[in-house]
Amino acid sequence: MTKVNLLRLKFANILSFKDEQEIFFTAESKYTNTPTNYIRNEKAIGKDMITPVTAFYGANASGKSNIIKVLSKALSELLVRSDKKEDDVSYKPFLLDNTSKTAPSSIEIDFCVEDIRYIFNCSYTNKSIYSESLTSIQNEDKVKLFNRKDTEINFYNKDIISKYDIQYANDSISKRKDSLLIDILDTRGVVEVKKAYKGLRNVAKEITTNLIFNFVFELDNIAEALYENSDLRHKIVEFIKYADLGITDIKIEEDKNPEIAKLSRKNKAYNIQFEHKGINHEKYLLPIIDESYGTSQYFRYLTLFTPAFLNGGIFVIDEFDENLHPMMLAKLVEMFNNPNINIAGAQLIFTTHNTSILKSNILKRDEIWFVEKNEEGCSEIYPLTEFKAIREGFNYEKGYLEGRFGAIPYLGDIKELEAILNAKE
Repeated sequence: MTKVNLLRLKFANILSFKDEQEIFFTAESKYTNTPTNYIRNEKAIGKDMITPVTAFYGANASGKSNIIKVLSKALSELLVRSDKKEDDVSYKPFLLDNTSKTAPSSIEIDFCVEDIRYIFNCSYTNKSIYSESLTSIQNEDKVKLFNRKDTEINFYNKDIISKYDIQYANDSISKRKDSLLIDILDTRGVVEVKKAYKGLRNVAKEITTNLIFNFVFELDNIAEALYENSDLRHKIVEFIKYADLGITDIKIEEDKNPEIAKLSRKNKAYNIQFEHKGINHEKYLLPIIDESYGTSQYFRYLTLFTPAFLNGGIFVIDEFDENLHPMMLAKLVEMFNNPNINIAGAQLIFTTHNTSILKSNILKRDEIWFVEKNEEGCSEIYPLTEFKAIREGFNYEKGYLEGRFGAIPYLGDIKELEAILNAKE
């Protein structure tokens, strides 16, 4: 499996974000006394380090979910636009401004594929690519691969890309202005571009897959993975025991009913049962459908996260705290921040309203970001590290709930609602 990590995301004029926003997934080690939780990749990023966790806080309708959509929907649809008709290409600019709603959107993603760092930049509408560039970095050697402005390729690295590839690309772009150059050169088999494009597609694919929660739809895949991989099943069992859910084992059997098998995507169906210790220490098996939604949610996350702890992965989840007890949420976050568990350096990026994990022993200062809307309805993103007056041991949760960092709802005085309800016409 190709290991991919996110380093930085910059974007503008997408959804509720009018002005340029920049999010760093790299660490600011001066703000923590436990740098061991960070992810390292010296060949790609030198002495810099990557945060394994990034949490976004903000009021409802502040734009938190739109960050997830930028990383998932906007990025993934940008990369597959050549497969669609021009009129079907996704383009979601900021709509509360007459200038913005016809201006290009822009996105820049800074990421690692194995030990090479890539920076991909693109500005676009549904009809056209306005600019596009790709740069690679390894061992501090920066190599620009190409740069494009509108339909003109004004630079390409002749040591990597042949003039015949560029001639083909020019011809393709002249016929369709919304074609991505990185996509065209990937189909031409340009090795360095192909590696970057594959990594970028992997990022978008993983994010889109992990964003969608449909437990019934995923159940067959989860069951099959645990049925075929006893080592993975054993690890999941141990993690579930640690969560004190009363579960002592997981039993998975192939369903022999051909009618049920036909309903599954692979013509194979499985039964998942959880073993519980009951009266007189007898063991009882309960089907997964009889477990609480929180237990099912926790089980689902464990089956997604555990392979990534060993092989790497990126998880971007909206409302991560949904149906999870605060202590279970904290344990999942702590797993990512523990390098002895998160061996391969997987990343967890999520939005939440749960303030109980706003503690320095769970989330590091450079892992916390806030989102709020300004007076013009534009979403803005900023990190906790912007607040310089915070000392070691500061209670992040108390400070946030007191409004010291912004990004909380203003609900007004409830007596105003009493007056409205009791007013006479």
